[in-house]
Amino acid sequence: ERELAGQVRGAAGLCVVTGGQTGVDTAAAQAALATGLAVHLVFPRGFRQEDGPITDLRRRQLRGARLHELASAGFRYRTWTVVYLSDAVVLLDPAGGDGCQETARAADRLGRPLLQPGPGPVSGPELAAWLDEAGARVLAIAGCRASLLAESETSDGVRAQVEQIVAGARLRHVQLVGSA
Repeated sequence: ERELAGQVRGAAGLCVVTGGQTGVDTAAAQAALATGLAVHLVFPRGFRQEDGPITDLRRRQLRGARLHELASAGFRYRTWTVVYLSDAVVLLDPAGGDGCQETARAADRLGRPLLQPGPGPVSGPELAAWLDEAGARVLAIAGCRASLLAESETSDGVRAQVEQIVAGARLRHVQLVGSA
């Protein structure tokens, strides 16, 4: 995974890394791409998502992102890899997903700052300040997969939170590039 870490850290400014899952991961990647941020998605072997390998349509929706396939097919290994690659983690877990619990566990054990916003969105400037305080250049954005969001009927609120998080990430990116 050393080669992967070099690729993720190679971008100027701040980049976003996600686990490539449906739901929050995909929404964050799409929002970050729309703002011009570098985006890396890390998948288990076979480019697995909750409903099987990533589809051609989903690949097209993520055009511009770097997609990475791990040697392990395990979602847990992918989660730990994403957290390991990051400097800070934002976790959106309105549905109480077990993958989200694993993300929080990995952040704790690997010593990564973890932000878990409540039901109200964190503002872009608040997130940028948190990222600055953490010295973050690589932000992992993680959260519930699409099926859990649909069951809990929280997709719309999560999408608004993701947009604010990405706005904050973009502000941090501009700070970093401006200071380079």
